[in-house]
Amino acid sequence: PVASAAPGTAPGPAEGRPTAHGGAPLYISDYSDNTVLRLPPGGGAPVMVAVTGLIRPTGMVLAPSGDLYIADTGNNRVVRVPGDGGPQSVVPTTGLSRPIGLALNADGDLYIADSFNDRVVKVPADGSGQVTVPTTGLLHPNGLALDRAGNLFVTDFVNDRVVKVPADGGPQTTVPTTGLSQPTGLAFGRGGDLFVSDSGNDRVVRLPAGGGPQRTVPAIGLNSPYGLAFDPAGALYVADFNNDRVVKLPVRGGQRTVPVAGLRTPAGLAIPSERAGY
Repeated sequence: PVASAAPGTAPGPAEGRPTAHGGAPLYISDYSDNTVLRLPPGGGAPVMVAVTGLIRPTGMVLAPSGDLYIADTGNNRVVRVPGDGGPQSVVPTTGLSRPIGLALNADGDLYIADSFNDRVVKVPADGSGQVTVPTTGLLHPNGLALDRAGNLFVTDFVNDRVVKVPADGGPQTTVPTTGLSQPTGLAFGRGGDLFVSDSGNDRVVRLPAGGGPQRTVPAIGLNSPYGLAFDPAGALYVADFNNDRVVKLPVRGGQRTVPVAGLRTPAGLAIPSERAGY
């Protein structure tokens, strides 16, 4: 069971209190408990986000408005929870099968890793209807992230790679990496480096923006890391899936376990960012 969580809380804006997560709330999808938790910016007990009917929630993304999008993986849908406390709704999509990763671009278009359909779909903000993003050879795509230029990055879980889909419609390319095994979560750091949860190797790797050699992020004891997120202070958070915890890796080094009792296989993380999808 989820411990230390009070029901009935909407996502809500970030408070201006100091600073457990860089001054921003932290959202955690608890895969086995079918819930989403919100940790207040100033620390303290987590609260349960007011959303019903989830089965195996995974990826999440926050809009600048405070609306929270949740990949309701077991129900083959994406749920939107308004930041103003209004009722949840289902994002209009067609034919999703095990959706996982989510990303929003600067225009508010939603990208969904439609994992068991081996594709990524885009739901435009203007309501014009779902389209399939042109990709080649994906097998169970998992995590999504957008860089500042609007290029889409996808972890191709079964193919042990990360692919880049250019914003200008150019051909897909494979991001240079070494030794990935079942990559899952993706996140960009403030400097543009790309971080990848290399779940099959129980590590997180860092791919420098300038194209330098891949590095392993210093972390101890990870077991199938999943979702990644950065707080406004630059600390990296890792959903340590099989260890039932979330780990914080501050900019200056070290490692801490985020104090949340009762997690069972945390999967997705979300923290408000300065730019949607980044």
